[in-house]
Amino acid sequence: MAKQKIVRIDYRLIHGQVVAKWIKYYPVNRIIVADDELKNDAFMCDIYKMAAPGNEVEIVGLAELQAALDKKNDDVMLIFRDIKNAKQALDSGVGLSELNVGAVQTGKDRQFVTSGVALSKEEFDCLQEIQQTGLKVYIQPIPENEKLSLESIANKIK
Repeated sequence: MAKQKIVRIDYRLIHGQVVAKWIKYYPVNRIIVADDELKNDAFMCDIYKMAAPGNEVEIVGLAELQAALDKKNDDVMLIFRDIKNAKQALDSGVGLSELNVGAVQTGKDRQFVTSGVALSKEEFDCLQEIQQTGLKVYIQPIPENEKLSLESIANKIK
């Protein structure tokens, strides 16, 4: 089974910051993107695979995630597009090592909690529910930033 070096929520999925920064802090053999929508878009899958030269990239649907983790003994970075997908994976029995909330888009009914992360009340509540299972949940857009706890941002959520 793969060792999860980092599990990240980032709506941008694979991009320069992942390749240039995160992989240097958490060296991995493979990047797994778990996203049903992307899995069904062959053109975008190819683009994301090309975005991480020198790294194996696997794009799977949420139902295939556990099998992808089980098939190799390697170090992986696991990326979800959003909090909902991470919660769905957990609810289906996938064990996660931690949950780094790195980039969540701005939008209606969302509050900025730090640079690059805007959460709705529902998303914050979902993260708290995830944390109550014993999983470490923190906000950290880039590796150089301090890890922020959910408790430290609670007053920013309305």
